[in-house]
Amino acid sequence: MDENKKKGFPTWAIALLVVLGVVVVGCPLLSIVAAIAIPSLLRSRIAANESSAVGTMRSLVTTQSHWRQTDADRNGVSDYWTADVSGFYRIERAPGQGPVSSVDIALAQADDDKFADGGPVAGRPGKDPKSVGAGLLALSRTAPRSGYFFRAMKLNADGEPYAADADGDGNAWTHDSEFGFQARTEKYDQAGGGVTTFIVSEAGVIYGMDFGDSLPGNAESWPGMNPTASGWRVVQ
Repeated sequence: MDENKKKGFPTWAIALLVVLGVVVVGCPLLSIVAAIAIPSLLRSRIAANESSAVGTMRSLVTTQSHWRQTDADRNGVSDYWTADVSGFYRIERAPGQGPVSSVDIALAQADDDKFADGGPVAGRPGKDPKSVGAGLLALSRTAPRSGYFFRAMKLNADGEPYAADADGDGNAWTHDSEFGFQARTEKYDQAGGGVTTFIVSEAGVIYGMDFGDSLPGNAESWPGMNPTASGWRVVQ
């Protein structure tokens, strides 16, 4: 009989003991590593989502400036579009010429409070959803952008509607000097969302606040002349 087989353990038994040792010792270690790593990864993902939302808010300020300077909706008035966010994509340049596409379709779809009336057609004011059919078809889907939804705010610091009738055509969807936008998370404190709600106005200063998992009833109103006085912080 082979002396090695007589005196030692079989190879498979040694291998089994090694595996069992790794499992017994490794499981607590893996639990410790996971307890440290998972919250860190979650915070990193939330930070990335919030950074993306801030970037989008800055881009909306730029879009509004360009909209006003170029009279993108062809209403003959130097004004801001204040009815919703999706209008920056949806409104046609002119009848039959397709949507103006001042923002990309992903941002337009991230508007969770789209203007129900469809909005005007450049050069032809009025509520005419059929004339913007191509834009409306693409916007039938609502989906967050990097964990955030974006919408036009309803009331300014004086409690007056942002969506006014700047060009006198009887339709309240523009303002001659003011606008406000809000970014709200889809999933509070989760990897697919964030924790901060953001707002921005024509001044270009972005503010943020953590409201927890539910927004107050006045969340769509601009928080006074000095938002920091009511708990908002300036976002750099």
